[in-house]
Amino acid sequence: MTVVPVSEFAARRLWWSFVLAFGLLLPALPAAQAGQPEDATAAAKDAEAGPAVGAQADELLKQIAAARLEDIWEPVSTLVRAGRSHGLAITGRLTQGLLADDQKLRLACADALCQLNDTEAGAPALCKLLQDGATPEIRRLAANALGLTKSLADDEAVAKALAAALAKESDGLAKVSLARSLALLGPQQEGREALRKLLAQAPEQNVRDEAALALAENGAARTPEVLLRLKDLNSEPTAQGDRARALLRSEGTAGAAPDPKVARGEQLLREICQKIKDAYPDEEKGDADKLFEDAAKGMVAGLDPFSQYLDREAARQTQEMLQQDYGGIGAYVEEQNGHFIIRSPMYDSPADRAGLRAGDIIQEVDGQKASDLLGKGGMNSVIAKLKGKPGTPVKVKYYRRGFFKPVEVTIVRGSIRIESVLSALLPGELGYVRLLRFGERSREEMQKALDQLLKTQHAKALILDLRDNPGGLLRSAVDIADLFLAGNKLVVYSEGRKSFAPRKEFYSSGGPEKESYPLAVLVGPGSASASEIVAGAMQDLHRAVLIGEKTFGKGSVQQLIPMNATGRQTNLRLTIAKYYLPSGRCIHEKGVEPDVQAKRPEIQGWVVEGLQELRDKAVFAGYLSTAWDANKELCAKLALDDEGKCENWPGFENFYKGLNTRLDRNDVRAAVRTEARRRLQDEQKKELVYDLETDVVLERGVLEILKKLNSDPLLIAEYKALPDKFKKKDEMGPPEPNAP
Repeated sequence: MTVVPVSEFAARRLWWSFVLAFGLLLPALPAAQAGQPEDATAAAKDAEAGPAVGAQADELLKQIAAARLEDIWEPVSTLVRAGRSHGLAITGRLTQGLLADDQKLRLACADALCQLNDTEAGAPALCKLLQDGATPEIRRLAANALGLTKSLADDEAVAKALAAALAKESDGLAKVSLARSLALLGPQQEGREALRKLLAQAPEQNVRDEAALALAENGAARTPEVLLRLKDLNSEPTAQGDRARALLRSEGTAGAAPDPKVARGEQLLREICQKIKDAYPDEEKGDADKLFEDAAKGMVAGLDPFSQYLDREAARQTQEMLQQDYGGIGAYVEEQNGHFIIRSPMYDSPADRAGLRAGDIIQEVDGQKASDLLGKGGMNSVIAKLKGKPGTPVKVKYYRRGFFKPVEVTIVRGSIRIESVLSALLPGELGYVRLLRFGERSREEMQKALDQLLKTQHAKALILDLRDNPGGLLRSAVDIADLFLAGNKLVVYSEGRKSFAPRKEFYSSGGPEKESYPLAVLVGPGSASASEIVAGAMQDLHRAVLIGEKTFGKGSVQQLIPMNATGRQTNLRLTIAKYYLPSGRCIHEKGVEPDVQAKRPEIQGWVVEGLQELRDKAVFAGYLSTAWDANKELCAKLALDDEGKCENWPGFENFYKGLNTRLDRNDVRAAVRTEARRRLQDEQKKELVYDLETDVVLERGVLEILKKLNSDPLLIAEYKALPDKFKKKDEMGPPEPNAP
């Protein structure tokens, strides 16, 4: 009989678990495109940042205006980092900078806007500099900035601007930059042909070398004329020589004798590909690019569960996930019985403003049936249709219980920011922080939450919840751990092959005040990778008590390696090392054991199925809709805490009897309360961060942290029942499973 753990946390984040099927631990990535919210909430947050952020941006723009062209990129990177944290306060100044007479300043602002995913403003400014840049270097850098903006791939206007600029350009190096960006963004063949022409005909040796390197970086390293030039550059002690050596190593052509096994493998793949093209009846499936990509996926999948070849779409999604930004409608989604369901709109997102609510069934996206998309490509295919450039429209047809017919709305996509930190002050002045993932901005979000709880609300202790957190960036894990540790303590170290990933140690850098309050960390089977680094470090360094269940056990590090053969549009996510906690233990396939065991309640499979049948018939939503309209204040209060009593809900007994179900009253009551909490979130446009009524792991965490504070739970109304509750649980042992 199936036993399913009940977790409201996990239920709210099904979208996340879908995007990240396995715990992911990656070294910090280079700065990448990231979007900024353009809604009232974002504006309010930026306003709260005060004049300091604006003053910092103004100072950086002054530095750029006064600097030499080659020295502007460090302040540009600082502006981009600030833009990811403060949105409109930065992007507004960058947009103003596009009007400056100084082309160097316009270049810097346009590049920063593209990195922040505001290509609507940044890309046209860069395209203009391609045409009227006063110097070849300005034109070259504008072309490079466009080529690095992956979201502009297949943008027709940008491709035309690059092609037009290439046709009139007289400077050889600028031509290389224009052709390379054209090859990266499309049409690829036109850009490659221009590079081949430069390699063959350019009078300057430096231009021919750059054209060869650009072709190699665009997947043509094995072309005879390119390979010959790379091998010549291989012996030069120059920057171009460094690039050539790196490319030759990645292609396995650095001068060493060819590996006969590799040669046989390449021959085998070519032969199989040719036979399929010659004889397989479905010509579309015999496309060479698809065959080789499928072969790459299979080759890497055989290494371990976490190494993976990422095609263009998967690479884009991974980048979005780690950046915490994307263009779309802003909603958490899931699939239920063949339906594409809105689990919850992100509050004040385009989906929320368009009226979408939890439980809505998406039937069509831009005229295509969601059921057809699900059948062909799963949830990914529907999500891909909903996502897109900020400012572009998407038509969505959806159905909601009570509607006479489906409703079609046009939603203008926005720049969606995925928050990774949720926080609240619990009764008894206990801070609670839930970290959902380790992304690029997680440290800043965590610092803001800690400042609010510890400095403004004067929390006496903190509970950090890492349950159902699948991981993310290694650098983010170290940065988060650093917020809770005094300085010069080993947080984690990684070690792989000495030639590729030698031992690398990460230390904390905080002051003694970082350890001035008690800390508890909640963990469980869904805590993986970066979560295990933070939890394990807190345990090894005796900084916190760990409460919950054993963690997942992922102790390996993956690196994202762009593939030159696809113009760096696809990635190899490759396991390169294992990480080790301060004590030297590696938790790979072992996990981290908590100091205090606490387990989520379990429910039998037949109960889950019975509740789902009623949920599919909108039974709970129907009851609540009537009860809410008649007793809104009471239902909102019960959503927060109904004391576990069925009789507290108006008309519940008659409702339950009318169901004619073998389900227990309490199971039905809990399902009604879950629906009420969703309704309350929709009304408040704010997520309910915790649930003290049903979350026994959090309750145990509260008791443990009160012990650290020498506080009596009997003196705090919300906690006075907890000591007896856990005493009885400990005495009774695990409950007997329910029988149908």
